[in-house]
Amino acid sequence: MNICLKLILSGFIIIQLACQSNDTPMKKDTSTTPMAIIGTYTQKEGHVDGKGFGVGIYKIGPTAQDWKLQGKFSNIINPSYICLSPKHSIIYAVSEQGGNAPAPKSVVKVLSYDPADYSIKELQSVSALGDAPCYISTDRSGKYLFIANYGTGNVVQYQIKADGTLHPGIATQHDGDGPNQNRQEGPHAHYIHQHPQTEEIYAVDLGSDQVIRYAATEEGLTSTGSIYVEPGSGCRHLVWHPIHHNIVYIINELSGTIEAWNWEKDTSNRIQILFLSPADKAGNPGGGAIEISKDGKFIYASIRGDFNELIVIKIDPATHQLSIIQRVSAGGSAPRHIGLNIKEDYLSVSLQDDGKIMWFKRDLETGKLEETPQEVPVASPVCVQFE
Repeated sequence: MNICLKLILSGFIIIQLACQSNDTPMKKDTSTTPMAIIGTYTQKEGHVDGKGFGVGIYKIGPTAQDWKLQGKFSNIINPSYICLSPKHSIIYAVSEQGGNAPAPKSVVKVLSYDPADYSIKELQSVSALGDAPCYISTDRSGKYLFIANYGTGNVVQYQIKADGTLHPGIATQHDGDGPNQNRQEGPHAHYIHQHPQTEEIYAVDLGSDQVIRYAATEEGLTSTGSIYVEPGSGCRHLVWHPIHHNIVYIINELSGTIEAWNWEKDTSNRIQILFLSPADKAGNPGGGAIEISKDGKFIYASIRGDFNELIVIKIDPATHQLSIIQRVSAGGSAPRHIGLNIKEDYLSVSLQDDGKIMWFKRDLETGKLEETPQEVPVASPVCVQFE
């Protein structure tokens, strides 16, 4: 066979393979399709009247009209927090129910999802080993899963199997209380997450006003130190500075403040306490969520209660001190969760009581938000994770 004929036959084969679309359908490429995976309250609890669908996957874009629900999973009660596996197409979701709920209550659901058709199916359901789980996260390697149980004031570590399902959990009980006996009569774990650069795990306890540092071991979580916020502040969540790895910013729910700390291995000192509510207005600040930009220049926080605002905060690169540069109406009540999308050009705000997500355009240079956000209708949204 001469060279010319070989070239002709090779070209014909390539064309045939390129045209085979009906007989051999290709899996949809979703690498450039942004998605938002959303948890919603589904039934009434003490602090919310849930009307949501459970867990849903949305295709998203720059306008509210771009947000389209593609798939949902409704066999779950009150998925108040979700996280994504770093290794699999898996969603981990807590089912937040109080101590009086009938069994099975307060479980962790392992849900697989198909990025090609957005279908979601349950792989496993395990006990949360406590009441009212409100936070869930994995370590970076995908070896461990952690949850915080608000009602019983404990944290739980699960080892993750090769397929993404879970071994039985190991619970670690917090103790202590605080001066606010309406909310701090005992421990109330509200957050647990691995440090973004180190191996340590950090848990935030609203009831005892403390942040506890843990090591993850085969036998469970082992405490290696702690710090205490101002008494009665009720710490809720935290973020670490992405460049200065020993600087942590803690949002307090009861006092509506952010505390900046320098926390190294064996030493810690508070740098600042920033009050989030307006100085000229009295009321319940209800500190909610906190986010930090990848460049370490800006923090975003929500306050609820009597204010329902978003606070944009600039970080001094030398001193790590915080200064408020913008206040924006959240667009409704109870801005429970906020989140920057992957490009950080938008901020989502979940209004759990108003049935919508506010979609704020963000200026990458100044850090400020457009004050007229778009509205995405979602019943009882409580957590958004971007994929």
